[in-house]
Amino acid sequence: MMTCNKIPPFEIELILAHILKKSREYVLAHPERTLNKTQNSKFNQLVKRRENHEPMAYILGQKEFYGLDFKVTQDTLIPRPETELLVEEIIKLEPKNKTVIDIGTGSGNIIISLAKNIKNKNNFFAADISEKALRIARRNAKNHGVDKKIKFIKSDLLNYFFKNKKSLKIVNCKLIIASNLPYLSQKIYATTAPNVKNFEPKSALFSNKDGLAHYEKLFQQIKKLQNNCNVPHIMCYAEFSPEQKPSLAKLIKKYFPKANIKFRKDLGGKWRIAEIKL
Repeated sequence: MMTCNKIPPFEIELILAHILKKSREYVLAHPERTLNKTQNSKFNQLVKRRENHEPMAYILGQKEFYGLDFKVTQDTLIPRPETELLVEEIIKLEPKNKTVIDIGTGSGNIIISLAKNIKNKNNFFAADISEKALRIARRNAKNHGVDKKIKFIKSDLLNYFFKNKKSLKIVNCKLIIASNLPYLSQKIYATTAPNVKNFEPKSALFSNKDGLAHYEKLFQQIKKLQNNCNVPHIMCYAEFSPEQKPSLAKLIKKYFPKANIKFRKDLGGKWRIAEIKL
């Protein structure tokens, strides 16, 4: 088996498995296996990329999330384990005959996981401002057999839904919004590791106003949705950075004084998800 002192052995094993189109278990079980000239050249290229701090997910072209493999590129944020909590909380609702919108869908990991695990009849939408991200999300949906269940829409948050509220059946619906928007403040973004800052799209990570500018814009739009589209029943799930809990709670109350707000901790014991019931 090939080695490299600068990279952990398990990452070398994953790179070898990727090149050989085999499992990591196969690589471990066949230490005598050698690479041909083309494979060796590819191995050296991928190792160099990793030595330059490029995330393994981009090197391998995929990332596991909620038990599913998702294609990812540098046009999409890499799915994080902590985001699985957002999916779990929505699945617990066992929604039926509701409209579910994933705002800032990226690779589609949230909405696809929901569509795969919620068997009741619902309308699923995935919105993103990036056409390149939507292209990846559509491909992932097709790979997981839910492309017929989800409508992918290019939209700046909820803007598209205002213009097409009737055709999308948004009026008088019961709505669930899943949102993992950019929420890193300038201070936190500046201290992120090279594998994040140098490779993942800044537009999917950074937000002004101490990381809450995107959420404030979303809340403004939700308020407009309530008033203009007569959507009386809305639940919004928002992922955020743990230190933002007090300021996020204040922001929610600013736009929705009567909202029922609950905060959830991730498996690391950090505040991660806000549940907003309107």
